[in-house]
Amino acid sequence: MMLETPDWGTLAPEDLPSTRRLQTLGLGAAVRHFNDRAVPGLGGLWFPIPLVWSVLAVALAEKMNRSALPVGNAIEAAVMLRVLGQRGVEQADGRVRGRRKLAGVADSSLANLSRRGAYVVQPIRMAMVQPLSALGFVRGNRYGSFKLHDAGHRMLALPTVRHWSLDVEKWASGKGGTKVFEALSPLERVPDDVCKLIKARIIEGDGAGDSEAARRRNLAAFMAQHGDLSPKALAQPNGPAGVSTDHWRDLRAGCALMDLRDDALSVLRTIEAEMLQRQRNQGPARIAVQDAQRVAGKEIENLKGTIGERFARIAEAGESTSTAFARHCCDAAKAELIRYLADRDGIVIRLNDGYLEPGPAAGDLRDKESEEQDEALSDERRRFAPQLYRLWNLYCLMSELNGRPNPNARPRGSE
Repeated sequence: MMLETPDWGTLAPEDLPSTRRLQTLGLGAAVRHFNDRAVPGLGGLWFPIPLVWSVLAVALAEKMNRSALPVGNAIEAAVMLRVLGQRGVEQADGRVRGRRKLAGVADSSLANLSRRGAYVVQPIRMAMVQPLSALGFVRGNRYGSFKLHDAGHRMLALPTVRHWSLDVEKWASGKGGTKVFEALSPLERVPDDVCKLIKARIIEGDGAGDSEAARRRNLAAFMAQHGDLSPKALAQPNGPAGVSTDHWRDLRAGCALMDLRDDALSVLRTIEAEMLQRQRNQGPARIAVQDAQRVAGKEIENLKGTIGERFARIAEAGESTSTAFARHCCDAAKAELIRYLADRDGIVIRLNDGYLEPGPAAGDLRDKESEEQDEALSDERRRFAPQLYRLWNLYCLMSELNGRPNPNARPRGSE
């Protein structure tokens, strides 16, 4: 069984992650690798204001000589309290969270909101660790030990941000109110000078020799020209002008790996459904590998039918874990493939004494929900391969930094 921690690079619901989310087949590090090769340094950033929250938090933590982590949580919670207290935020979009956790909270002081458990389990702050460091706003590898770096000091020197910083300091000392957090709302327009600085760090980085900034810059320019980064486009061996050969190779490999992983999970989901049906019929849930091969025959054929082309794309990128996984999927006979996938999983399906059995997270099938989400994608969203979520995130971020509405800032259902 390969058990991994979740990838905090994406913004997730405020609840604890379910065990189901850990069904990575041991590919979590490879998935993070290809997302980072696609859009380096972006983490889970898709709208700009969380960077400002964190710069303010790190600056305040330095002045108070304490960890930036609880301060960052408290500032984000204070922002959300102000947002959720406004009219018409019942159907808040994905930039707002904490509706349940902050319900009925009257004490908006730093002391209260920085307490362990006072705010959500997965604050937006968690997705800012990589971009804060990669874009030069802070120094350090862990949020709690961050110190302001060059870009952070430049942000803090901007007139509006400096004013916000002073107001946040007053709030922290108990001598000021929370009105400043209204201005810091994720639903408000970010000041132009702040957008300009963040955009420069994304596009220019540390200058001509910054290869990560070059990848972000080239992609942003291609996106601005309505470039196609859909799965169909990434199936082409040659990329567009302006995107380097090695960057295109990594994009293609990442997309192929996510597709292969999803096909492998489809095999396991079909076997899982059979197990659960047997359980509902009062029979034993365990199933012999040969029976599982028959049950998931269509899904195995689908995986095998595309593995050759996907393996070539993955191997070309040279990432060892994904290459080994693809090679085994390519070479293994059908029964061996099932054993291999079950052994790598162990979360939803596990291999025990030659039989397949339900794992601790079995029974949480969500195929229908996923299909509905796929059908709901806008034409604009379909230009970006969903396999590499950072492509869409970069597009949304650059849209807002350039003064346009953020395409991802649409109303969503309750948390």
